[in-house]
Amino acid sequence: MSNFKKRFIISLLAFPIIYILLYQKIFSNILIVIVCLFCAYEWNKIFNKKNYIYLFGLFILSVFFFSIIKIYNLQDYNLKFLWLILIAWLTDIGGYIFGKLFGGPKLTKISPNKTWSGVFGSLILSQFACLIFFLDSNYILNFNIFLFQFLLSITGQIGDILMSYIKRFNDKKDTSNFIPGHGGFLDRVDGLIWIFIFGNFLI
Repeated sequence: MSNFKKRFIISLLAFPIIYILLYQKIFSNILIVIVCLFCAYEWNKIFNKKNYIYLFGLFILSVFFFSIIKIYNLQDYNLKFLWLILIAWLTDIGGYIFGKLFGGPKLTKISPNKTWSGVFGSLILSQFACLIFFLDSNYILNFNIFLFQFLLSITGQIGDILMSYIKRFNDKKDTSNFIPGHGGFLDRVDGLIWIFIFGNFLI
């Protein structure tokens, strides 16, 4: 089976996961804990030699865990929690689509697949994340939402590049092979980690 087919099949799991996040709160909290534990395990396995970057990463993962638990368990968690996930998701999709369609100059040698067109695509597509708030008839959109989406999309992209640098520094292609076609959990949530940490201060 090709890598693309594996990625597509695994991506279909997003739909039942979203259902669980919306309607199965206790199970969702358990799921969040499990994902964070897997991330910590992968982070530990990446480093052949433990150093200050390794320790800082453990601290960041701890902040991510408390941020995601706090945001998820807010009274109106279903919208704000999904909003942050959508920003991360649309940032990834925008970068991939625009990068493939337009190509152009590379963004950095650290992550050779990233292009400037992909960066702009990520910023553009991430602005549609606010559509989730139309599910709440009482919610009023304002300029701050669009500014936050812009800043959080940039934050997520920086987090993605940082993880690429760390993997390259430690001679690793993926953080693990737990998710077929996708690598490890950290490969999937590298940008999401920073989006939730900074999003915690914006909510």
